[in-house]
Amino acid sequence: MLKDNILLALSELKANKMRSLLTMLGIVIGIAAVISIMILGDGMKRYTVDVMSSPESRRVYFFIIQNAQEDIYDDAKYDESVREMRRSDYFSSKTFDKLQESFSDRLEGISLDRDLGQMKVGSESINVCGVNPTALSLKGEIKVIAGRGISSDEYNKGKAVVIIPEKKAKSLYGSVENALGRSLECKKNNELNCYTVVGVYHKEKESMMQDMLFGSSGEPAFVPYANAATVAVTDDCFYSFSAVAKQDTDLNGLAEDLKKSINNSFYKDNDAYKADVLVLEDALKSVGQIISLMKLVLMAIAAISLIVGGIGVMNIMVVSITERTREIGTRKALGATNGNIRTQFLIEAIIICMIGSAVGVGLGLLLGKFMSSLMGIQGVATLGTIAISVSFSMIFGVFFGFYPASKAAKMNPIDALRYE
Repeated sequence: MLKDNILLALSELKANKMRSLLTMLGIVIGIAAVISIMILGDGMKRYTVDVMSSPESRRVYFFIIQNAQEDIYDDAKYDESVREMRRSDYFSSKTFDKLQESFSDRLEGISLDRDLGQMKVGSESINVCGVNPTALSLKGEIKVIAGRGISSDEYNKGKAVVIIPEKKAKSLYGSVENALGRSLECKKNNELNCYTVVGVYHKEKESMMQDMLFGSSGEPAFVPYANAATVAVTDDCFYSFSAVAKQDTDLNGLAEDLKKSINNSFYKDNDAYKADVLVLEDALKSVGQIISLMKLVLMAIAAISLIVGGIGVMNIMVVSITERTREIGTRKALGATNGNIRTQFLIEAIIICMIGSAVGVGLGLLLGKFMSSLMGIQGVATLGTIAISVSFSMIFGVFFGFYPASKAAKMNPIDALRYE
Protein backbone atom coordinates (compact mmCIF):
# COMPACT_ATOMS: atom_id res chain seq x y z
CA MET A 1 0.00 0.00 0.00
CA LEU A 2 2.83 2.40 0.92
CA LYS A 3 4.62 1.63 -2.34
CA ASP A 4 1.43 2.34 -4.30
CA ASN A 5 0.97 5.69 -2.52
CA ILE A 6 4.57 6.68 -3.27
CA LEU A 7 4.22 5.75 -6.95
CA LEU A 8 0.91 7.61 -7.11
CA ALA A 9 2.48 10.71 -5.55
CA LEU A 10 5.43 10.61 -7.97
CA SER A 11 3.13 10.26 -10.97
CA GLU A 12 1.09 13.25 -9.77
CA LEU A 13 4.25 15.37 -9.39
CA LYS A 14 5.41 14.29 -12.84
CA ALA A 15 2.05 15.23 -14.36
CA ASN A 16 2.34 18.76 -12.94
CA LYS A 17 6.08 19.47 -13.26
CA MET A 18 6.03 23.27 -13.18
CA ARG A 19 3.61 23.46 -10.26
CA SER A 20 5.61 20.87 -8.32
CA LEU A 21 8.85 22.75 -9.01
CA LEU A 22 7.46 26.05 -7.79
CA THR A 23 6.06 24.31 -4.70
CA MET A 24 9.48 22.88 -3.86
CA LEU A 25 11.23 26.22 -4.40
CA GLY A 26 10.46 27.52 -0.91
CA ILE A 27 11.79 24.32 0.68
CA VAL A 28 14.91 24.41 -1.52
CA ILE A 29 15.68 28.04 -0.61
CA GLY A 30 15.04 27.43 3.11
CA ILE A 31 17.27 24.33 3.35
CA ALA A 32 20.01 25.90 1.20
CA ALA A 33 19.99 29.04 3.36
CA VAL A 34 20.22 27.09 6.64
CA ILE A 35 23.12 24.90 5.46
CA SER A 36 25.12 27.73 3.82
CA ILE A 37 24.71 29.85 6.96
CA MET A 38 25.90 26.94 9.11
CA ILE A 39 28.97 26.48 6.88
CA LEU A 40 29.81 30.20 7.01
CA GLY A 41 29.25 30.34 10.77
CA ASP A 42 31.50 27.31 11.28
CA GLY A 43 34.19 28.86 9.08
CA MET A 44 34.10 32.17 10.93
CA LYS A 45 34.31 30.37 14.27
CA ARG A 46 37.30 28.33 13.08
CA TYR A 47 38.99 31.49 11.83
CA THR A 48 38.59 33.32 15.15
CA VAL A 49 39.95 30.25 16.98
CA ASP A 50 42.99 30.22 14.65
CA VAL A 51 43.56 33.94 15.21
CA MET A 52 43.30 33.41 18.97
CA SER A 53 46.38 31.16 18.76
CA SER A 54 48.37 33.57 16.55
CA PRO A 55 50.57 36.56 17.53
CA GLU A 56 47.62 38.83 16.66
CA SER A 57 45.68 37.50 19.68
CA ARG A 58 48.54 38.58 21.97
CA ARG A 59 48.46 42.10 20.64
CA VAL A 60 47.86 44.99 23.06
CA TYR A 61 46.80 48.40 21.72
CA PHE A 62 47.62 51.73 23.37
CA PHE A 63 45.51 54.86 22.86
CA ILE A 64 45.27 58.38 24.25
CA ILE A 65 41.89 59.36 25.66
CA GLN A 66 40.47 62.22 27.70
CA ASN A 67 40.68 61.97 31.48
CA ALA A 68 36.90 61.85 31.83
CA GLN A 69 36.53 58.86 29.49
CA GLU A 70 36.43 55.31 30.87
CA ASP A 71 37.93 53.79 27.73
CA ILE A 72 38.43 54.33 24.00
CA TYR A 73 34.76 53.43 23.33
CA ASP A 74 33.32 55.91 25.86
CA ASP A 75 31.88 58.50 23.47
CA ALA A 76 29.32 59.69 26.05
CA LYS A 77 32.01 61.33 28.18
CA TYR A 78 33.99 62.79 25.29
CA ASP A 79 34.21 66.56 25.81
CA GLU A 80 34.81 68.77 22.77
CA SER A 81 35.77 71.68 25.02
CA VAL A 82 38.90 69.89 26.26
CA ARG A 83 42.07 71.59 24.99
CA GLU A 84 43.79 70.29 21.86
CA MET A 85 46.61 67.80 22.26
CA ARG A 86 50.11 69.18 22.66
CA ARG A 87 53.37 67.50 21.74
CA SER A 88 53.84 66.41 25.37
CA ASP A 89 50.45 64.59 25.33
CA TYR A 90 51.51 62.07 22.69
CA PHE A 91 53.39 58.82 23.13
CA SER A 92 57.07 59.06 22.24
CA SER A 93 60.17 56.88 21.96
CA LYS A 94 60.66 57.45 25.71
CA THR A 95 57.37 55.63 26.26
CA PHE A 96 58.57 52.64 24.25
CA ASP A 97 61.96 52.54 26.02
CA LYS A 98 60.25 52.62 29.43
CA LEU A 99 57.89 49.76 28.53
CA GLN A 100 60.64 47.62 26.99
CA GLU A 101 62.74 48.06 30.12
CA SER A 102 59.95 47.47 32.65
CA PHE A 103 58.12 44.64 30.91
CA SER A 104 60.84 42.77 29.03
CA ASP A 105 59.81 39.56 30.82
CA ARG A 106 56.24 39.76 29.48
CA LEU A 107 56.49 41.74 26.23
CA GLU A 108 57.82 40.12 23.07
CA GLY A 109 58.20 43.51 21.46
CA ILE A 110 56.60 46.82 20.57
CA SER A 111 55.24 47.12 17.05
CA LEU A 112 56.46 50.26 15.30
CA ASP A 113 55.69 51.03 11.69
CA ARG A 114 55.64 54.19 9.65
CA ASP A 115 54.00 54.38 6.24
CA LEU A 116 56.05 56.62 3.95
CA GLY A 117 53.33 56.43 1.30
CA GLN A 118 53.57 55.96 -2.45
CA MET A 119 56.93 56.75 -4.01
CA LYS A 120 57.88 56.94 -7.68
CA VAL A 121 60.35 54.35 -8.99
CA GLY A 122 60.95 55.22 -12.61
CA SER A 123 57.59 55.03 -14.38
CA GLU A 124 56.12 52.91 -11.59
CA SER A 125 55.22 53.58 -7.97
CA ILE A 126 55.73 51.57 -4.79
CA ASN A 127 54.47 51.95 -1.25
CA VAL A 128 57.31 52.08 1.31
CA CYS A 129 56.76 51.16 4.93
CA GLY A 130 59.23 51.34 7.80
CA VAL A 131 58.89 48.49 10.29
CA ASN A 132 60.64 46.93 13.23
CA PRO A 133 60.78 43.10 13.59
CA THR A 134 57.61 42.95 15.70
CA ALA A 135 55.62 45.05 13.24
CA LEU A 136 56.79 42.91 10.32
CA SER A 137 55.60 39.73 12.09
CA LEU A 138 52.09 41.22 12.18
CA LYS A 139 51.94 42.03 8.45
CA GLY A 140 50.63 38.60 7.41
CA GLU A 141 52.29 35.45 6.07
CA ILE A 142 55.50 36.88 4.60
CA LYS A 143 58.15 34.51 3.25
CA VAL A 144 61.51 35.67 1.89
CA ILE A 145 61.96 33.74 -1.38
CA ALA A 146 65.25 35.31 -2.52
CA GLY A 147 68.10 36.96 -0.67
CA ARG A 148 67.50 37.53 3.03
CA GLY A 149 65.46 39.51 5.47
CA ILE A 150 66.55 42.68 7.27
CA SER A 151 69.19 41.91 9.94
CA SER A 152 69.14 43.04 13.58
CA ASP A 153 72.09 45.35 12.94
CA GLU A 154 70.29 46.96 9.98
CA TYR A 155 67.16 47.44 12.10
CA ASN A 156 69.13 49.01 14.96
CA LYS A 157 71.26 51.32 12.81
CA GLY A 158 68.46 52.22 10.40
CA LYS A 159 70.44 51.27 7.32
CA ALA A 160 69.05 52.00 3.85
CA VAL A 161 68.11 48.43 2.94
CA VAL A 162 64.79 47.13 1.67
CA ILE A 163 62.89 43.92 0.98
CA ILE A 164 60.40 44.18 -1.86
CA PRO A 165 57.38 42.11 -2.94
CA GLU A 166 57.78 39.46 -5.64
CA LYS A 167 55.54 41.26 -8.15
CA LYS A 168 57.51 44.50 -7.90
CA ALA A 169 60.83 42.64 -8.24
CA LYS A 170 59.66 41.16 -11.54
CA SER A 171 58.17 44.38 -12.92
CA LEU A 172 61.13 46.60 -11.90
CA TYR A 173 64.09 44.27 -12.50
CA GLY A 174 62.75 41.52 -14.79
CA SER A 175 63.15 38.69 -12.28
CA VAL A 176 63.44 38.00 -8.57
CA GLU A 177 67.14 37.13 -8.82
CA ASN A 178 68.02 40.30 -10.76
CA ALA A 179 66.56 42.47 -7.98
CA LEU A 180 69.07 41.34 -5.32
CA GLY A 181 71.79 43.88 -4.59
CA ARG A 182 70.25 46.47 -6.93
CA SER A 183 69.48 50.04 -5.93
CA LEU A 184 65.86 51.08 -5.39
CA GLU A 185 65.59 54.82 -6.02
CA CYS A 186 62.34 56.24 -4.67
CA LYS A 187 61.21 59.81 -5.25
CA LYS A 188 58.62 61.73 -3.27
CA ASN A 189 58.11 65.49 -3.04
CA ASN A 190 61.29 66.03 -5.08
CA GLU A 191 63.31 64.07 -2.50
CA LEU A 192 65.31 61.02 -3.53
CA ASN A 193 65.66 58.04 -1.19
CA CYS A 194 67.96 55.18 -2.18
CA TYR A 195 67.76 51.68 -0.75
CA THR A 196 69.68 48.49 -1.47
CA VAL A 197 67.46 45.48 -2.21
CA VAL A 198 68.57 42.67 0.15
CA GLY A 199 65.57 40.39 -0.24
CA VAL A 200 62.39 39.59 -2.14
CA TYR A 201 59.33 38.28 -0.35
CA HIS A 202 56.12 36.49 -1.22
CA LYS A 203 53.00 37.20 0.77
CA GLU A 204 49.95 34.98 0.97
CA LYS A 205 46.80 36.72 -0.18
CA GLU A 206 44.85 38.12 2.75
CA SER A 207 41.38 36.67 3.18
CA MET A 208 38.25 38.79 3.20
CA MET A 209 37.74 37.83 6.85
CA GLN A 210 41.24 39.01 7.75
CA ASP A 211 40.68 42.24 5.85
CA MET A 212 37.42 42.81 7.75
CA LEU A 213 39.01 42.24 11.17
CA PHE A 214 42.46 43.78 10.79
CA GLY A 215 42.43 45.66 7.51
CA SER A 216 44.72 44.99 4.58
CA SER A 217 48.43 45.79 4.89
CA GLY A 218 48.98 45.32 1.15
CA GLU A 219 52.42 44.46 -0.27
CA PRO A 220 54.71 47.41 0.41
CA ALA A 221 58.50 47.58 0.33
CA PHE A 222 59.76 47.18 3.91
CA VAL A 223 62.67 49.24 5.27
CA PRO A 224 64.00 49.44 8.85
CA TYR A 225 61.81 51.62 11.07
CA ALA A 226 64.80 53.66 12.27
CA ASN A 227 65.53 54.58 8.64
CA ALA A 228 61.89 55.51 7.93
CA ALA A 229 61.83 57.69 11.04
CA THR A 230 64.64 59.83 9.62
CA VAL A 231 63.02 60.05 6.18
CA ALA A 232 59.52 60.96 7.42
CA VAL A 233 58.94 64.66 8.00
CA THR A 234 57.04 64.03 11.25
CA ASP A 235 57.78 64.52 14.92
CA ASP A 236 58.41 61.68 17.33
CA CYS A 237 54.75 61.74 18.39
CA PHE A 238 52.30 58.84 18.39
CA TYR A 239 48.58 58.86 19.13
CA SER A 240 48.55 55.06 19.27
CA PHE A 241 50.80 52.02 19.01
CA SER A 242 50.70 48.31 19.81
CA ALA A 243 52.80 45.64 21.49
CA VAL A 244 52.86 41.83 21.40
CA ALA A 245 52.87 39.85 24.64
CA LYS A 246 54.88 36.68 25.15
CA GLN A 247 53.21 33.28 25.06
CA ASP A 248 51.14 32.25 28.12
CA THR A 249 51.05 35.82 29.46
CA ASP A 250 47.99 36.95 31.42
CA LEU A 251 46.90 39.59 28.91
CA ASN A 252 44.34 41.36 31.08
CA GLY A 253 46.79 41.55 33.98
CA LEU A 254 49.50 42.82 31.64
CA ALA A 255 47.15 45.43 30.18
CA GLU A 256 46.33 46.81 33.63
CA ASP A 257 50.01 46.93 34.59
CA LEU A 258 50.91 48.65 31.31
CA LYS A 259 48.17 51.24 31.76
CA LYS A 260 49.25 52.03 35.32
CA SER A 261 52.91 52.25 34.31
CA ILE A 262 52.30 54.68 31.45
CA ASN A 263 49.82 56.84 33.34
CA ASN A 264 52.01 57.03 36.46
CA SER A 265 55.16 57.75 34.45
CA PHE A 266 53.96 60.08 31.68
CA TYR A 267 50.39 61.25 32.41
CA LYS A 268 50.36 61.63 36.22
CA ASP A 269 50.20 65.43 36.07
CA ASN A 270 48.42 65.70 32.72
CA ASP A 271 45.34 67.91 33.11
CA ALA A 272 43.46 66.60 30.04
CA TYR A 273 44.68 63.26 28.71
CA LYS A 274 45.66 59.75 29.80
CA ALA A 275 46.56 56.39 28.26
CA ASP A 276 44.15 53.53 27.68
CA VAL A 277 44.98 49.93 26.79
CA LEU A 278 42.90 47.47 24.75
CA VAL A 279 43.59 43.73 24.59
CA LEU A 280 42.85 42.31 21.13
CA GLU A 281 41.90 38.95 22.64
CA ASP A 282 38.90 40.56 24.32
CA ALA A 283 37.89 42.18 21.03
CA LEU A 284 38.17 38.80 19.26
CA LYS A 285 35.96 37.18 21.89
CA SER A 286 33.40 39.92 21.28
CA VAL A 287 33.66 39.28 17.53
CA GLY A 288 33.04 35.56 18.19
CA GLN A 289 29.93 36.38 20.21
CA ILE A 290 28.68 38.72 17.48
CA ILE A 291 29.26 36.00 14.86
CA SER A 292 27.28 33.48 16.96
CA LEU A 293 24.45 35.98 17.37
CA MET A 294 24.42 36.78 13.64
CA LYS A 295 24.38 33.06 12.89
CA LEU A 296 21.30 32.56 15.08
CA VAL A 297 19.51 35.56 13.54
CA LEU A 298 20.26 34.42 9.98
CA MET A 299 19.14 30.87 10.81
CA ALA A 300 15.89 32.27 12.20
CA ILE A 301 15.36 34.14 8.92
CA ALA A 302 16.15 30.95 6.99
CA ALA A 303 13.66 29.05 9.18
CA ILE A 304 11.01 31.60 8.21
CA SER A 305 11.65 30.79 4.55
CA LEU A 306 11.10 27.11 5.43
CA ILE A 307 7.76 28.01 7.00
CA VAL A 308 6.83 29.99 3.88
CA GLY A 309 7.82 26.95 1.82
CA GLY A 310 5.61 24.76 4.03
CA ILE A 311 2.67 27.12 3.49
CA GLY A 312 3.32 26.82 -0.24
CA VAL A 313 3.10 23.02 0.06
CA MET A 314 -0.21 23.31 1.91
CA ASN A 315 -1.57 25.76 -0.66
CA ILE A 316 -0.68 23.54 -3.63
CA MET A 317 -2.07 20.46 -1.87
CA VAL A 318 -5.40 22.23 -1.35
CA VAL A 319 -5.46 23.07 -5.07
CA SER A 320 -4.52 19.49 -5.95
CA ILE A 321 -7.30 18.07 -3.78
CA THR A 322 -9.83 20.41 -5.37
CA GLU A 323 -8.75 19.24 -8.84
CA ARG A 324 -8.92 15.57 -7.80
CA THR A 325 -12.24 15.66 -6.00
CA ARG A 326 -13.87 13.12 -8.37
CA GLU A 327 -10.83 10.81 -8.01
CA ILE A 328 -11.24 10.94 -4.22
CA GLY A 329 -14.95 10.16 -4.59
CA THR A 330 -14.19 7.19 -6.87
CA ARG A 331 -11.60 5.78 -4.41
CA LYS A 332 -14.02 6.07 -1.52
CA ALA A 333 -16.78 4.43 -3.52
CA LEU A 334 -14.40 1.50 -4.18
CA GLY A 335 -13.73 1.06 -0.45
CA ALA A 336 -10.87 3.40 0.43
CA THR A 337 -11.05 4.54 4.05
CA ASN A 338 -10.47 8.04 5.40
CA GLY A 339 -7.08 6.85 6.64
CA ASN A 340 -6.13 5.65 3.14
CA ILE A 341 -7.00 9.00 1.59
CA ARG A 342 -5.23 10.95 4.35
CA THR A 343 -2.09 8.81 4.00
CA GLN A 344 -2.06 9.27 0.22
CA PHE A 345 -1.97 13.06 0.40
CA LEU A 346 0.38 13.17 3.40
CA ILE A 347 2.89 11.02 1.49
CA GLU A 348 2.59 13.36 -1.47
CA ALA A 349 3.39 16.37 0.74
CA ILE A 350 6.33 14.52 2.35
CA ILE A 351 7.79 13.55 -1.03
CA ILE A 352 7.61 17.16 -2.20
CA CYS A 353 9.58 18.17 0.92
CA MET A 354 12.05 15.29 0.52
CA ILE A 355 12.90 16.19 -3.06
CA GLY A 356 13.09 19.89 -2.15
CA SER A 357 15.36 19.02 0.80
CA ALA A 358 17.71 16.94 -1.36
CA VAL A 359 18.08 19.77 -3.89
CA GLY A 360 18.40 22.31 -1.05
CA VAL A 361 21.16 20.31 0.67
CA GLY A 362 23.19 20.13 -2.55
CA LEU A 363 22.68 23.82 -3.30
CA GLY A 364 23.45 24.80 0.30
CA LEU A 365 26.72 22.84 0.32
CA LEU A 366 27.84 24.43 -2.95
CA LEU A 367 26.79 27.93 -1.89
CA GLY A 368 28.37 27.59 1.55
CA LYS A 369 31.67 26.33 0.13
CA PHE A 370 31.71 29.09 -2.50
CA MET A 371 31.06 31.87 0.03
CA SER A 372 33.61 30.39 2.47
CA SER A 373 36.33 30.27 -0.18
CA LEU A 374 35.41 33.83 -1.21
CA MET A 375 35.99 34.99 2.38
CA GLY A 376 39.13 32.88 2.73
CA ILE A 377 37.83 30.67 5.54
CA GLN A 378 37.30 26.92 5.91
CA GLY A 379 33.78 25.94 6.90
CA VAL A 380 32.07 22.54 6.93
CA ALA A 381 28.50 21.35 7.34
CA THR A 382 28.22 18.45 9.77
CA LEU A 383 25.91 15.51 9.21
CA GLY A 384 24.03 16.64 12.29
CA THR A 385 23.36 20.04 10.70
CA ILE A 386 22.08 18.45 7.49
CA ALA A 387 19.95 15.95 9.43
CA ILE A 388 18.37 18.69 11.56
CA SER A 389 17.59 20.81 8.48
CA VAL A 390 16.01 17.91 6.62
CA SER A 391 14.09 16.83 9.74
CA PHE A 392 12.59 20.28 10.10
CA SER A 393 11.63 20.18 6.44
CA MET A 394 9.87 16.83 6.97
CA ILE A 395 8.09 18.17 10.06
CA PHE A 396 6.87 21.18 8.10
CA GLY A 397 5.77 18.85 5.29
CA VAL A 398 3.69 16.70 7.65
CA PHE A 399 2.34 19.72 9.55
CA PHE A 400 1.27 21.73 6.52
CA GLY A 401 0.18 18.66 4.57
CA PHE A 402 -2.06 17.37 7.34
CA TYR A 403 -4.85 19.93 6.88
CA PRO A 404 -5.42 19.36 3.14
CA ALA A 405 -5.04 15.58 3.65
CA SER A 406 -7.68 15.63 6.40
CA LYS A 407 -9.93 17.77 4.22
CA ALA A 408 -9.66 15.20 1.44
CA ALA A 409 -10.31 12.31 3.86
CA LYS A 410 -13.51 13.89 5.21
CA MET A 411 -15.13 14.33 1.79
CA ASN A 412 -18.51 12.75 1.26
CA PRO A 413 -18.08 10.25 -1.61
CA ILE A 414 -21.46 11.11 -3.18
CA ASP A 415 -20.72 14.87 -3.17
CA ALA A 416 -17.23 14.16 -4.49
CA LEU A 417 -18.56 12.10 -7.41
CA ARG A 418 -21.01 14.86 -8.29
CA TYR A 419 -18.27 17.55 -8.26
CA GLU A 420 -17.46 19.09 -11.62
